[in-house]
Amino acid sequence: MKNISKRLLSGMVAAIMTLGLLSGCGETNKPGTSVPSSTPAPDQSPGGNFKIAIMHTDASQGEEPTRAFEQLKAKYGDMVVGSAFPTGEQEVLVSTALGLVADPDVKALLIFQEPAGSAAAVKACREIRPDVLYMAGVVAEDPDVVDEVFDVIIDPAKIPMGDSIIRLAKDMGCETFVHYSFPRHMAMESLAQRRDIMKATCEEVGIQFVDATTPDPMSDAGVTGTQQFVLEDIPKMVAQYGPNTAFFGTNTAMMDVMVKAVVEHGGLLPSTCDPSPFQGFTSGLSIEIPEDKSSDPQYAVEQIQARLAELNMSGRLATWPVSSAMLYFTSIFEYAKQYAEGTITEKTDVEALTRIFDQVADEMAGMDCNVYLTPWEANGKTYTHLLGFEMDFLVL
Repeated sequence: MKNISKRLLSGMVAAIMTLGLLSGCGETNKPGTSVPSSTPAPDQSPGGNFKIAIMHTDASQGEEPTRAFEQLKAKYGDMVVGSAFPTGEQEVLVSTALGLVADPDVKALLIFQEPAGSAAAVKACREIRPDVLYMAGVVAEDPDVVDEVFDVIIDPAKIPMGDSIIRLAKDMGCETFVHYSFPRHMAMESLAQRRDIMKATCEEVGIQFVDATTPDPMSDAGVTGTQQFVLEDIPKMVAQYGPNTAFFGTNTAMMDVMVKAVVEHGGLLPSTCDPSPFQGFTSGLSIEIPEDKSSDPQYAVEQIQARLAELNMSGRLATWPVSSAMLYFTSIFEYAKQYAEGTITEKTDVEALTRIFDQVADEMAGMDCNVYLTPWEANGKTYTHLLGFEMDFLVL
């Protein structure tokens, strides 16, 4: 949404308030350094009444954000307010965000997974609530755009993962690496840089790199068209380059069918786009997860390993030991909660966030996880509010 004027913002807020929509729907690590906040924290008192507003992608873009929101809502009740947001409707995104922060009890606005237009929404919100803590997970806009408007934004460290994923693939026996994406994603700086690093690392370690273009799931072809392409193309690639061909895709909608096709045709999958035992593996392998285990990564890993062993595919796929989406979702919420309580006093405290990430990951995985949380670096620039995180991979 372009150039919203203050006058228009005031009108939108007034309309929202009139309609009563103020609260939406009812390890070993590499610690960063504390970065001073550009906006001072408001006066806070531990244990006071407050709300944390959450906007998240709907289930069409992956179930994990929805599941994480539901868990937090069940645990914290009225403290958590918010809703899913519509894909590609920036005006609705802005108006929903404004409605949430118009409630004076809201102390933080969290956006998962950050879509195009989120920066405009946060800018609009800052016009009326500069005191609110603004955080997000997963970057869909350029780093220069989001770094200047969010207090903290977390993303899997896409650029350095371009190197680590290829080196993992090499250890798994990869001889050819196929990168699936489409022009809209390759116009995103971080995704394009990761692709370039993957290609360079392939050259360094002796892997053939193949750049393959799929239909865009947001085009007329839709998600179905993208999935059908991947299902049909992977067996062709394996036939052409051999069983030690590794595959990687940049879009969540590809993951289920990518796992399915790789397992059926004997390729390699060193990582999904957002590493997680839940992303692509359970549905791609037709594994039924009981409701009471739907957020248990330890259980999911055990089931995946057992199924891969049955299919003689052990050691051919890999992921992180916990859901990346649920890890950053839960960690950001805990950070926001501690900020609202007054335990954390700076809006951007990398050291505190690193500690929280490490604790949450260990609890989720039931083991000591290595989580690396560092300021984002790109094109010779270091971003102070945009942070990338990585974990050690688990070969399944």
